[in-house]
This record gives sequence, C-alpha cells and structure tokens, in this order.
Amino acid sequence: MSEDATVRELWDRTYRALLPWTRVPTADLNARCAEAVTAALAVLWNGCDDVLLDVPATDEQIHAVVAAQQAYGLGWRDAVLGDVTAAAGAARLGRGPGGLWAPAADRNGGRGRSWRPTLRHDLEFFARHPWAPELEHLRAVRRAVEASSADPRTALAVLFRTAWEQQAAERRGWDDAAWWQYLGVADLTSWAVVALGLPGADPARAGTAVEEAAEAVSPPCWTWTGTGLPDGFLDEAFAALAL
Repeated sequence: MSEDATVRELWDRTYRALLPWTRVPTADLNARCAEAVTAALAVLWNGCDDVLLDVPATDEQIHAVVAAQQAYGLGWRDAVLGDVTAAAGAARLGRGPGGLWAPAADRNGGRGRSWRPTLRHDLEFFARHPWAPELEHLRAVRRAVEASSADPRTALAVLFRTAWEQQAAERRGWDDAAWWQYLGVADLTSWAVVALGLPGADPARAGTAVEEAAEAVSPPCWTWTGTGLPDGFLDEAFAALAL
C-alpha cells in the first residue's frame, strides 16, 4: 500500500470512528472530562471537596489539572480510534487531523497557570474535553451533508455559509486573523472531502487548496467587513476540489 493510500484510509477510519461522537453535545463531552479529571485529582489530593474547590488555585494545582485532562484525552482518543494512531505512527504519516494521530509524547498543551477566582472556575476552563474542537468540525460537516442530501456543492455551500454566520456577528471588524482561519476552512474542507467520499489521496491537501482559494479571492486587508463570504469564494472552492 502506498503512503498516500494509507493517509486516505486512516482519514476515513478516523472519520468513521469519530462520527458517533458528533451526536454527543459538547457540554456533555466537557462534563465527562471534568468528572474524570476531578476523580483523578481526588485520588492525588486525598479528596476534592467544596472547601478546596471554592478558593483560589495554585499553579501547581493547575498543572495537575492539565496533566489529568491530557491523560484523559489520550485515553479517550486511543479507545475511540483503536489502532489508527499506531498505524499512522508506523507509516510516519505525521500528526493527522487535529493532531489525532500524534504520539502521546508530542501531545503537550502546556502546563497552565491559575488565573480564575477559584479552583472550581479553573476546572471549568482547563478540564474541557481536549478533542471537542475537532468534533465540532465533524459535527458541522455531518449537519451540512445531511442538509444537502450529500450533494457536494450544496453541502460545501451550506458548510461554509453556516460557519460564516456563526462567526461573523462576533468577529465583525476583527483583524487579528484572516476570516478563513477563524472559520477553520482548511479543516472543514478536509473532513467534508472524507464525509462526501470525494477523491483525493490526502484530504489535508484539499483543505489547503480551498484555504488558498479563500485568500486569493479576498481583497487586501479584508477580514469581516463583508456581509457574507467573499464574492467568488464558493466557485473557487469548487474549482479547487474539481467539482
């Protein structure tokens, strides 16, 4: 099997494994992670009651929270993906979508620092499900595909327009990042290629091509000043995917 074929196979397997989890609300994912992290901390600290939770945390406590959250995330990933991560590592295929294939040693989100009023508040921030953002991308793709009867052009139009609508009201006038970066155009496209069964050895390349199309059609310094997606973006995205 060629390396490119292996890449696509593992993307497809990753998508199928994660798809059922897109029907679990993000709030529930975060709650399950926080419950597991709190249980781990109770073992480490010989309890984790309200007296401890309702006072300011130390940096050392936050380091423990982050370590438990990362361990939970790795365990969840390996349980859901099975041998996908090992296969990707053996073939040296890189970190994969959202870093899902990265070795455990490479999964380091930092140690964190206490900055909220109480440990309870810090837990709400630091003990979120680490793969929830990637599952949000898949959830958006699934909904767009379902809403379009899996027609590729319609699905992509729904996907990008919905992503714009979800971001534009809040981001209007922002200029710290390009609009396609806030929308996650590359990631959404990559998962859409998989969900729609579009041809392509590596879905990440398709995502890069559509992101480049977004940049090409956007006027200089154009961020969130328009009322919708830039003119010509969808046509160029379709062309990049040979649709």
